[in-house]
Amino acid sequence: MLMPESFKEYTESVCRQLRWKKARPVIGREIGAHLCDQRDALMKSGMDEDTAAREAIRQMGNAVEIGMELDRVHRPKPQWGMLAATAALLMIGLLIRLFIFNDEDRSGLLSVRLFYTAVGIAVMLIAYFLDFSLLGKYPKTVYFSVVALSIAGFCVSYTVNGQSFYTQYITLLFPLSFSAIIFAARNKGYGGIILSGLAFTLLAFIAICVPSVSGLLLFAIAGMVLLNVAVYRRWFDVKRTHRFLLMLIPAVLLIAAFFLFMRTRGDHLWNRLAVALNPSLDPNGTGYLGNMTRALLSGANLFGMGNVPESYRTLLMEPIDLFQTDLILTALTSLLGWMAFAVIMIALLFFILKGFSLCFKQKSSLGLFVSLSIMITLTMQVLGYVLFNLGFQFSAPISLPLISFGNTATVVNLGLIGFMLSVFRTGDIVKDEPMAYKNNKLLSRFLSWDNGKLTIDFKVHERY
Repeated sequence: MLMPESFKEYTESVCRQLRWKKARPVIGREIGAHLCDQRDALMKSGMDEDTAAREAIRQMGNAVEIGMELDRVHRPKPQWGMLAATAALLMIGLLIRLFIFNDEDRSGLLSVRLFYTAVGIAVMLIAYFLDFSLLGKYPKTVYFSVVALSIAGFCVSYTVNGQSFYTQYITLLFPLSFSAIIFAARNKGYGGIILSGLAFTLLAFIAICVPSVSGLLLFAIAGMVLLNVAVYRRWFDVKRTHRFLLMLIPAVLLIAAFFLFMRTRGDHLWNRLAVALNPSLDPNGTGYLGNMTRALLSGANLFGMGNVPESYRTLLMEPIDLFQTDLILTALTSLLGWMAFAVIMIALLFFILKGFSLCFKQKSSLGLFVSLSIMITLTMQVLGYVLFNLGFQFSAPISLPLISFGNTATVVNLGLIGFMLSVFRTGDIVKDEPMAYKNNKLLSRFLSWDNGKLTIDFKVHERY
C-alpha cells in the first residue's frame, strides 16, 4: 500500500525541524514506516483507510514538536575527547623537537615540522567533515585510487635504504582501501572471498615492491583481521562448514607474501629473527642497533638521564637522525628516564583504547569496518615502533603516529584520524543496506511457497 500524501506532508514537516540535513532522509523513512504500520493496525481494527491515516497522524503528535525533539537527539557527535588526545600527541611531538634535541638548525627544522603539522591538520579537518559513507558507495574507486597513488609514488619517490620513500607511507592507506573492497564483496559468496583475496594480493605485492617489511606486515595483519571479522559476521553467502577454512585464507596469503618478500630482499628469515631476539649474534652488523638500544635502556633511570655507555654518549648528546626518527623513545628514555616513556605510552594507550571502544559502538557495518581498519593501522604502527625501541629490531618501524619526526607520515596519519573521527561523528545515522544475497538465496530460504501456503522462516539467519 502506497504512503498517502498526508503522511508525506507530515514527515516533511518533521524533517524541516532537523538542522542536521544528513539525518533527514533516515528520520523521514522511519517516521513514514511507523505511520504506515500504525495505519495498517488501525485498519485491521475496522477503520477505513482515510480515517486510519488521520488517526495515525493524531496519535503521532504535533509534527513541529516531534521534529524539535528529534533535532535535540540527532546531532553530529564532535568527539572532543579523541580530538584532544590527537592534539596532545601532536604537542608531545613538537615539544620533543623544541626542547629535547639540540639541532644545529632548530628553527629551520621546527618551521618545517610546524608547516607539515598545519598541512596535516587541514587534511584531518577535510576528512573529518567528509561523508565516510562515500567509501561504501564507491569502493572500487577508493581502492584503485590508492593503487594509482602507489604507482605514482614509485614514479616520484627517491630511494632511502633501498625503499621508495613516499610509497612506504602510502601503504598506511592499504587497510582502509581493502576494507572498502570487503564491504563491496559482501553477500557475493565464494566470489566475494576470491575478489577480496585478489585485492589483498595486489596490495601485498605493492608493499613487496616498495620494499617495506613493516608496511607488508601492517597491511597483512590488518587485512587478516578485517577479512576474519567479515567472515565471522556472515557477510559471505557460504556454508557454515566452510567458514573455518575461509578464516585460514588471509593467514596463508600473509605467510606466502612475507616469504616472497624476504626472498626478494635476499634475507634469511630465521637469521633475521634470531638476531632480533639476540643482537649479540651479529654485533657489528644487523645486531648493532639492537645492542645499542638495549645498552642505553639498561642504564636508564626512572627519572633523569641514565648511565649512558661511553661508546654511545656522543651519538646521544648530538643526536643522529636515527634517534629523532626510528629511536626517539630509546633516546627519550635514556635522557629523561622511564617516566618519560610511561607518559607517552599512557597517552597512546588512551587514544588506542578510546578509539577501539568507539569502533565497536558503531551501528553500521561500514562504520565499523572503516574505523576498525584505521585503528588497526595506527595500533600496528605503535606496536612496531615500541618493539623496535625496546631492542626487538626485526624491521624498521614506519612511524610513531603524531610523535616521531616524519612529515609525510604525520600528514597521512592525521588524514586517517580525521576520516575515522568522521565515522564517530556521524556513524549513528548511517544504516546498513538490507541483506540482498546473490540470486536471492537468503530470500528464497526466508520465504517459501508450498501447496498454496506461504511460509516465513525467521530462524533462517541462525542456520545460514
